[in-house]
Amino acid sequence: MNSKKIVVLLSTYNGEPYLEKQLESILWQKTEHQVDLLIRDDGSSDGTIAILRSYEEKYSPRIKVLYEENIGYIKSFFELIKKAEGYDYYALSDQDDVWLEDKLDVAIAQCEACTFKGPVLYGSSSFLVNDQLEPMGETQKNLKGLTWDNLLIQNFVPGHTQVFNDALCQILKEDLDCSKIYVHDFWITYMAFLFGTVIFDNQSHTLYRQHQANTVGFGTTRFSWIRERIKRVKRSDSKKIAAQIGYFYDKYQTSMALELKERIELFMQSQTSFFHRFVYICRTTLYRQRAFETILFKVLYLLGGYKLP
Repeated sequence: MNSKKIVVLLSTYNGEPYLEKQLESILWQKTEHQVDLLIRDDGSSDGTIAILRSYEEKYSPRIKVLYEENIGYIKSFFELIKKAEGYDYYALSDQDDVWLEDKLDVAIAQCEACTFKGPVLYGSSSFLVNDQLEPMGETQKNLKGLTWDNLLIQNFVPGHTQVFNDALCQILKEDLDCSKIYVHDFWITYMAFLFGTVIFDNQSHTLYRQHQANTVGFGTTRFSWIRERIKRVKRSDSKKIAAQIGYFYDKYQTSMALELKERIELFMQSQTSFFHRFVYICRTTLYRQRAFETILFKVLYLLGGYKLP
């Protein structure tokens, strides 16, 4: 394989406790590809800035840091995507994980082996670890295949594993109303599946920290999984997902296949009453990768949990 140019896009915010470990794991990837970092600090007030300045000076020009105001992690990642240019592949990174040394090599190899000529997105499962990087399990595997019936309602391709080619990056530079996007990686998956293809690797190549400061937690035991889902219900996350689906439809309906367009229209139109929602959940083919989660989706939909604003 010819050597490729890769840039890792990392958004930081008060990440002092874990940031150095992650930077080192990126810088010491076992690969012959060129690996650079474009980092945007989202207005940190702890020791993150000092760490970034130290690494930027030590590893110039491989590392470039943008020291900017706080706009939130979703907008911050899209700002990075807009400013990243001239690379073959773009990889997203959280500030508190640790990458195994083969992460980028595996991702690029699978993207390069893909026969689809156009936008390509790679993602994978991850090893769940605690603050001390002790193993706690793995994130979900692709058990039922990736289709619109799954990807419309389940954010299945985690951002901290995402690697995509320049063709997809150019699409992602379009201006967006981030207030209507649930999370950036969910939207990136939409764009990849609409205009290109998605590769999902059931092998894990990232240590994904689970701690109190996580913006989005995963849940490592049945109890913690249930507790995390209760939190999401209280935050009205399902309604935010519905709003994202509505925004996706409004923005790209002319680019959608008729089947996808009709599927989304039915999702939105069936919310007018309890009776219509009941009929919908009895007939819908939407699913999540685990059967229990599909049941939970249907219950929430029935109770109005996915109502559009």
